[in-house]
Parts: sequence; structure tokens; C-alpha cells
Amino acid sequence: MKSPWLKQALLSENKDTVTPLNSDLKVDVVIVGGGYTGLWTAIELKNRDPELDIAIIEKDICGAGASSANAGFALPMWLQLPLLEKMSNTSRAIHIGRASIDAINDIKKISYENGIDTQISQANTIWGATCEKQSGHWDKMLSLMEAFQVHSYQLLDQQKIQEMTGSDALIAGVIDTASVMIHPGNLVRGLRRVALNKGVRIYEKTPMTKLGRTTPPKVETPAGIITSRKVVLAMYGWSLTIPELRRSSMVMFTDAAMTVPIPKKLSEIGFDKAPGFTDSRTFIEAIRPTADGRVMLTKSGGWLPFGDRLDACPKNTYRSEDQLRNILAAYHPSLKDVEIEGTWCGPIDRTIDGLPTFGRLPKCPNIVFGYGYSGAGIVPSRVGSHILASLVQDLEDEWTSCPLVRPLNRDFPNEPFRWIGGHMVKRAIERKDSFDHQGRTVGPITKFWLQFTPKSYKPS
Repeated sequence: MKSPWLKQALLSENKDTVTPLNSDLKVDVVIVGGGYTGLWTAIELKNRDPELDIAIIEKDICGAGASSANAGFALPMWLQLPLLEKMSNTSRAIHIGRASIDAINDIKKISYENGIDTQISQANTIWGATCEKQSGHWDKMLSLMEAFQVHSYQLLDQQKIQEMTGSDALIAGVIDTASVMIHPGNLVRGLRRVALNKGVRIYEKTPMTKLGRTTPPKVETPAGIITSRKVVLAMYGWSLTIPELRRSSMVMFTDAAMTVPIPKKLSEIGFDKAPGFTDSRTFIEAIRPTADGRVMLTKSGGWLPFGDRLDACPKNTYRSEDQLRNILAAYHPSLKDVEIEGTWCGPIDRTIDGLPTFGRLPKCPNIVFGYGYSGAGIVPSRVGSHILASLVQDLEDEWTSCPLVRPLNRDFPNEPFRWIGGHMVKRAIERKDSFDHQGRTVGPITKFWLQFTPKSYKPS
């Protein structure tokens, strides 16, 4: 299901021919996945060594997965510093934080230099709460940020948030002044164009049917076998199709909706140039204005696939359009009856601690991977492209020694226990989110299941 983001991006392009692979191929590097991670990695490798022969294969078209289905929040990784420090040391943790700021600057730079209409906003992102029970958990985090000399978060009270967003639904929060909002569809399609201009070969409508863990490794497709020195798996949630990666991540879908352009209405309610915001539910709600006067809404906690069968999940959203309208109306009641241009859903791959994982495939070090962005992949995918490029080049540097390069764990059970347990955890989360807003405390059975909740990119 193509999001309005991707549809808009495709309308603005020249009619490029989609080129599937139709013969055997031998290259230096083959990248499986034509989203942010795959495209950034190809560009990074070409920047380092223009002579590398690189091919990308994508089972649909570049950007048809999560890269064009997200809300477009480009968030720095400062909030992960305490965990990153615990996993390594202070300097390596700060290196990742600074790299995430560089990644946002890279988005700006590549957009400017290549005429990509990324629509980078001047507004930031608010992390707020809609009830007392979900408020204030950022206080400890802000004190930790001060210890790291990170000063990009500012506390906001309800009145200030209302002045900035026109909504009185958030009772308190913080604003991330280093964050930006972008057009995710234009970015991913722009990265595709940059990669092509650098000589990267891109084969769309070309799924990987088999991964050969040989020396050198081979990637089989319906019409040809690719032999390469290195393979990069940049498959996001579809990484679960790789048996070695399946136990270290799980996938749950997020619902999304976008209105038709309503610039006059947004101006009237004070939301036309407002920051975007996310709440503090475990199943996060996020709302933002777009550059062309629309409103976009996302709500996590949708479909839960069985095993690696992401494509078997329904293409429609888990929640009805009316339910999504009610969520929107809770923040801005006057938007309840606005025409919705499109609804869609997309997968979120979550690790148990909320941090992405990079590394080499066990028993086949010439195959490298990166996945597990836990709902905030725009910035970490650029950070990860440095890591993947260094892994491909067999370097021992600040990227391959960073805490995001780590062993694969068996954090999630095999099926059917993953699916059954996942639904129990899902119901527990829904119950707690509801009880928080009623001022109630959940019982011991719900608390038991809540302990298995994967972490988000931000504490809650």
C-alpha cells in the first residue's frame, strides 16, 4: 500500500523505467533493500571508493517499504546516550549522539546539493503527555542529558504547548530543538536518484529468493544470481526472513492517516507552522502538519505478523478511519470531519532495548546487516550507513567499534509463542494506556505481561 508521501514523490519524478534484474551478475557489493539504509549505504560506499561496483535489489520500488510510510520525524539519538554509555563508554556513546546530529545535517546537505524537495521544516518535535500518569518521566532523562552537556531539550508546560500547537490535549512535555520534520517520500526517492548518479546499479521488482552463505556469498533472485564480495542486508522489518536475525527483533505495524490540504483550517487553529508532537503512550500517537497544509497522524500498536510473514498482514489499517479520526479530534476537535486522503499501515521492527543492531552474520562474515530502528529510522539509518560501509570495508574504526555493533541475542521466542505472547503483551499495553488516562493502576496479570514490552526510541 503506497502512502500519500510516496505517491506525491512519484508524481514529481520523471518517469524512470523500473529495471528488474534479468541475468546473473557479479559485483563488489550487493545491497538487499532499497530504502533509507540501503541507499545511504550505497552512497556512503561510493563516497569512500567511487570505483566500487555496487548493486541494490529491491522487491518493489525504492521507498515502497517503511522509508515512505513513516511520519517524517528526524530525531537525534541523544535520548539513547545513557544506554549507549552503559553498553560501551562515554566517548563512544557521545560519538553516536554527535553522528546523529551530523546525519540531520547530511539530509539538509544532500537535499540542497541535489535539488531534493525534502521540505525540511523550521519547526521541531514535542514529546508530551496527555495525562498525569504519563507525565514527568522525562525529568530524569533531562538531568542525564545535562550531565552529557546536551542542552537541546526544553521543558514546556500546558500553556506553552497550546500556544505552539493550538491544542490543549498535552498537559506537559519537552521540545527537541535539534529535531526537524521532513517529507520522507521525497527523501528516499531523492537518495535513489543520487545513488544512480554515482553509478550504483538499482534493480527494482527484484526480490531475494535465497541467500547463499558461501564464499563469496550469493544472492538469488527470480531471474539471476548475484555473486559479490560482500552482501548488505538492509531489509528493515523484513530482516525477520533471515533465520539468524529473527530472534533479535519483532515487528508490529503502525497505522497512519493523512488529510487533504487544509491550509486555511490549520492557520485558524494555529497548527500550520506548529511543531509536530508525540505523546507518551506506549502505543504512541504522533501528529504533525506538512509543508502543503495537511495533517498526518500515526498510531502504533497495529497488526502483529506471524513469524516473518509481514506481507501476509492486511493492507488496510488495524483501526478504522473513524477510529483514526477520533484520535485526531482528541487533539484538535475541529479536524474530526476533515477529508482523509489516505490511510495506510507500515511495519516497525523493534529490538528489546530500542536500539538498532549492526554486525556480521554469524558463520558468514561477508554478509553484514543493520535493522531494529524501533520507530525512528530516518536518522539512525544514516548513522548506520557509516557502520555498514566500514563493516563492508573490513575496517577497525570508530564505526565498527561503536556500541551499535553487537552480538545477536535471542530476545524473542520462536513461533507460535512469539505471536501468542505478542498478543498478550499488546493487550496489556492497550489496557495500561487506557488505565493511565482513567487514573487507575493495572493489576498483577497485566503487569506481568508488560515486563516483556520492547523499548521505544524514547523512555516512557
